Amino acid sequence: MTARLQLALTGLVISCCASAAAWELPPDNGTMGKETIAAILAGNDYPETSGYRQSIDFIDFTMYGQKFTQTVVTLTPDKPLIRNGKRVVVVGEPGSEYAMDFVRTVEDKDGAGVWLAKRGITFVAPTRVGRWNFLAPTKDGSWESVPLGQRMPIFERGQTAHWTEKDYIVRRVQTAGSGGSSPEQITRVGRPGTLLEKQLLAATGNTFVEGYRLALVKAIPDRQNALVLFWGMSTGGSTLYPLAKYYTPDGYLGWGTSTTGLGSAGGRSVAGNFNAVYERTAARVRERGIDDFNLYTKEIDPQTKAKWWQAAQRNPRFKSTEDPPMQFGLSAIAETAMRLWNSDFLPVEKRRAGLAAFMQEMLEPALPPAELRKVPVLELNGTRDEVLPPATVDANRKVMEPYTKKYRVGRIEGLHHYLFTQDSIKTVVTTWMRYIESGYFD
Repeated sequence: MTARLQLALTGLVISCCASAAAWELPPDNGTMGKETIAAILAGNDYPETSGYRQSIDFIDFTMYGQKFTQTVVTLTPDKPLIRNGKRVVVVGEPGSEYAMDFVRTVEDKDGAGVWLAKRGITFVAPTRVGRWNFLAPTKDGSWESVPLGQRMPIFERGQTAHWTEKDYIVRRVQTAGSGGSSPEQITRVGRPGTLLEKQLLAATGNTFVEGYRLALVKAIPDRQNALVLFWGMSTGGSTLYPLAKYYTPDGYLGWGTSTTGLGSAGGRSVAGNFNAVYERTAARVRERGIDDFNLYTKEIDPQTKAKWWQAAQRNPRFKSTEDPPMQFGLSAIAETAMRLWNSDFLPVEKRRAGLAAFMQEMLEPALPPAELRKVPVLELNGTRDEVLPPATVDANRKVMEPYTKKYRVGRIEGLHHYLFTQDSIKTVVTTWMRYIESGYFD
């Protein structure tokens, strides 16, 4: 090869690499277009730098007189990414799913947590109490072996068998919709007097938040040497925002992230929707069947969707008592508080300050805490998000921004709510790393 040809080829490689990396973050409230997405996918701005090890820990605790077990999955890189002398840690809350959803996608490929770990970022995933199947034959929390219509939360690891219809009542309700065409909603509630009923009542927003606090104390023992960023996937945001009162992060990453219950109510009220404020949703479990899955996979061909749906059976596929604080369901919060107050298992110390203080405690997880004023928030979303479209994100911002240190919204054109594919994960993770590198969270 001649020196001139070698120089030309070297210049071509440098030019190609530069063009692949020559993309910019969108301005506040701006949208990353298709050309930028293509540049990210064609390039390799943040290549794999590390292997990682996975650990699963269980933490037992008691809230409102009932036993719970918090599960936390941690992916620790062999070569941690350091930012200003601190290792970077992302805490991912999987919403109504479970932590392993961050490890393996419905395509049976690397999840977002693994992508981050392979780039040196410690990934900590606390599964919401009740969502980990302690009876899974695979020992990985999967619900795949349990029929969809029989799934109920398992709140503590000492339970030896799944709940049966002796423990709960099935209710079928036609949800409101145009022309009465909305799907039937299937819910299950604990039978009066059962242990399940007591645990469902005690699984309040405060219980979820306390479980997460304990998980992070366990998984991040060197807090002072870590740059901790929270990512609440879907409903995960509604619990990670109030968690800031007890474990304050250095920032919030966003993707498909819900807001606090107050923010959610503020957004709905813009459109004149006040229904959720009055809904009776206390202590019930809502099944998430194929109709729910179809909402997020409308553009997927039937064969692929069928494979994804089968893989999604590993997830719990239900929601429960996070709904009242997440949606600012005041009726449900009040019902839960009064039923706990009138129960025979509420600890004496919870009664000492009186009913008014107890009611205020029940409301707290639906409100933005004062500690958020110390924290920068990044709200990153896809323009085709099925549950948090741009208009909803903008409405949430109006409520939440005054409570934060700074707030920035970024949109990615064409992406949906869930990160099902490798392309979507690469696009979002690469964008996150550019925001971190830009100093937004310093």
